[in-house]
Amino acid sequence: MKITNKLLLELFEKMVLVRSFERKIYDLATRSIVHGSVHLCIGEEAASVGTTMPLEDRDYILPTHRGHGQGLAKGADPDTFLAEIIGREKGLCKGRVGSMHFFDKKNNNLGAQGILGAQFPISVGVGLAIKLQKMDSVAAVYFGDGTSNQGTFFEALNFADLWDLPIIFVCINNFYGMGTHYKDTCNTCVHKKAEIFNMDIETADGNDVKEVYQKMSGLVKKVRKKKRPALIECYTYRFLGHSAFDNRPYRPKEEVKEWKSKDPIKRTEEELIEKGVSKEEIENIKNKVEESIKQSEDFALNADFPVYDPSMEL
Repeated sequence: MKITNKLLLELFEKMVLVRSFERKIYDLATRSIVHGSVHLCIGEEAASVGTTMPLEDRDYILPTHRGHGQGLAKGADPDTFLAEIIGREKGLCKGRVGSMHFFDKKNNNLGAQGILGAQFPISVGVGLAIKLQKMDSVAAVYFGDGTSNQGTFFEALNFADLWDLPIIFVCINNFYGMGTHYKDTCNTCVHKKAEIFNMDIETADGNDVKEVYQKMSGLVKKVRKKKRPALIECYTYRFLGHSAFDNRPYRPKEEVKEWKSKDPIKRTEEELIEKGVSKEEIENIKNKVEESIKQSEDFALNADFPVYDPSMEL
């Protein structure tokens, strides 16, 4: 499919939103306003946005614990999302679950998981529900390269194949499971693991939002038509550590530098300029996003903390 300038600008703006949102979370975490662990997807914006935006309102997602970008790309409101992450009553889940378990019913986001691989059995249930209710929907379940070594991954692939379930397995491969490189845990590429289950498979440069969007769009159409599972593996890189305060030197400096030179946002911006989009229009998008993030911060910080309700006790 052809990616028009209009669509590419939409993808660009969503990526800029994701990065600005993540940077704001990092800022709030350093000020001890965000409590607990947060996992940021700075550097992975093209993979998150490019795989989520081809989905329709009727489709479902099960994000990863590094899933803020997936949630925003599916339509989550930045104001209430940020309020949730800092534990305020006006948050997506009334400030009760924070970053790693956010849920967004309005946008068919069925919830992130703090336990690696927990999303796979849930995705099978969602896929089966779609099939039994004869819905024209698909479910996209997101995971990292390290999570593909979980037994639940293979079980989910098997049941999705056996029962003809409309599930798209979306691997955001950033090459590291916490501090361990994928090559030190498995000799088989993630997409190769799915080949025995007779499903459509794609791989993509996860820093090229056009390629990711095009390949994901093709899979969405196939899964919706065939009522069969599929998998896409996107190769990308997180610029920060496993969590916001992970500064361990387990990644070679040269490797980090090389991947930062492939920044998906910078790459898209350069392509837009080559296609005739003015620098002024691009700056206007950036400024609009920054202003919206400031408004989200004000909304979140001015929201009340949850009120203790004794009736919620077991």
